[in-house]
Amino acid sequence: MPKLRSRFAQLVPSKLRPLLKRQIRRFDRLRGLSGARNRPGVVLMLHVGRCGSTVLANLLAQNDQVHWDGKLPRKALQLYGEGVRDIDHTRWIAEQFAISGDRFYGFEFKILADQYPSIFGTSTADFLRACREIGVTHYILLARRNTLRHVVSHYASKSRGNWHANTAEAVQKKVFSLDIDAISTGQAPGRPLLEYLAEVDAAHAEVRALLAGENFLELEYERDIDAAGAETAYARVCAFLGIPPGAVEIRNRKMNPFPLDNVLENYDAVERALAGTDFAWMSKD
Repeated sequence: MPKLRSRFAQLVPSKLRPLLKRQIRRFDRLRGLSGARNRPGVVLMLHVGRCGSTVLANLLAQNDQVHWDGKLPRKALQLYGEGVRDIDHTRWIAEQFAISGDRFYGFEFKILADQYPSIFGTSTADFLRACREIGVTHYILLARRNTLRHVVSHYASKSRGNWHANTAEAVQKKVFSLDIDAISTGQAPGRPLLEYLAEVDAAHAEVRALLAGENFLELEYERDIDAAGAETAYARVCAFLGIPPGAVEIRNRKMNPFPLDNVLENYDAVERALAGTDFAWMSKD
């Protein structure tokens, strides 16, 4: 059905597509309302991107007890354009929950200040406070321990023009130079690499503190997805939700499996920038 809708949308003039998509979303909410009172919960996955979120989300979307709605702020931006800040985003998000009917509803939020908070004109702290009020029941933090790898994955995919790979053939090495004075994975201008790495650590720590005492699961990319396989992270989420995992298929490949010194033209400069800091190990991992 999503593929059919996408093909149909391509036939509609581009200026009318957001309106069409808004009407389709309203229809989906209305269709799910009758079963929504039996919905077992709402799941929010928090991350900074390039950390295995897509492969995990695609596995969750295959579970017939979950409706995974993906990166909801990005959807809102596609539906409302520059007017996205004029909508009551808390109320709008709560309205989306009906789409899942009697299944778990799941969505994602990127937590850096210039990522999804900037789309809605809020902060991660205020967003999480609102989530408690509108009925989010389960929280997942997906973190990547080696933040340098997260940065390299972002810029390699951006320069390649391809963010995801479904086959081994689609995984191709992209060699590039990293501007260590201007790092950004969101809307803000770039900042120095060390400042960015510290910012990600602080964002993860803030989420942990804000969700202390909540129904909370933390996953680590290196341990739960890369080393153990994405099925391991998926099984942990299913256990967290109290649902059977069922049969699923991994549909995504690791995009940047290459050693950093084979990818970064200025690897030596990156290594020097991290030398003597708490992040020095990241250039060698």
